[in-house]
Amino acid sequence: MLAVQRHREILSQVGRGGGVRVATLAKAFGVAQETIRRDLDKLEGEGRLVRTHGGAVPVQNNRRELPFDLRKVTNLEAKKAIAARALRHVSEGDVIAVDASSTVHELARIIPDMPLTVITNSLPVAASLVDSAHIRVVATGGMLDAPSRSFTGTLAEHALERFNVNKLFLSAKGVDLARGLSEATDEQARVKRRMIDAAERTYLLADHGKFGVRSLVFYASPADVDLVITDAGTDAAVIEELTRMGVKTDIAG
Repeated sequence: MLAVQRHREILSQVGRGGGVRVATLAKAFGVAQETIRRDLDKLEGEGRLVRTHGGAVPVQNNRRELPFDLRKVTNLEAKKAIAARALRHVSEGDVIAVDASSTVHELARIIPDMPLTVITNSLPVAASLVDSAHIRVVATGGMLDAPSRSFTGTLAEHALERFNVNKLFLSAKGVDLARGLSEATDEQARVKRRMIDAAERTYLLADHGKFGVRSLVFYASPADVDLVITDAGTDAAVIEELTRMGVKTDIAG
């Protein structure tokens, strides 16, 4: 296969799956991983994708807020595995905060009906729990952002200051180990920062495609996270660096 054909197929896979892995592409094309790395570097130089740890993601995913319906089907199996792992950390009587990410929405969908308080700025999360008789759902209110189906702004931020949150489950648009967690908009970043400040423990639910990605607004460092829950596709070098930084990790799947 010619390099130009390989590049075309790489871009196609990035667009379909929301990200690609070097090892997977090398195996599929029957070439060395170093060849794929050069391909990805060239495509990034042309502004056609964004390099991440061990792979690449679409360039538009890096700095723009994507609609919730699109986000929820990207890397869905990994998100479901991460959510199932995260459920182990939810206990009766907890007061938990959950953000408006698609990964955390998967967690909300599988929480059993038990005595629990869930504080959220997410419409899909609230809707997922509406039939749970024993779960008290507190919506932050605020300015409705239609694409993300979430509430942001001053009202949402101030609402979070009123609660003593045991555990926070959140995700991020990008997780760069040097710069930290980031979001595509300042509004989302501010809400997530308030959630972290209100919580006793913070759990970051991030699939492999989030690592090495820098979005527009940084709002937290890896040190602000008590546990990172990710999937088996995350590069071993990322896990090693998190461990070196003193951040605990849990691998789902």
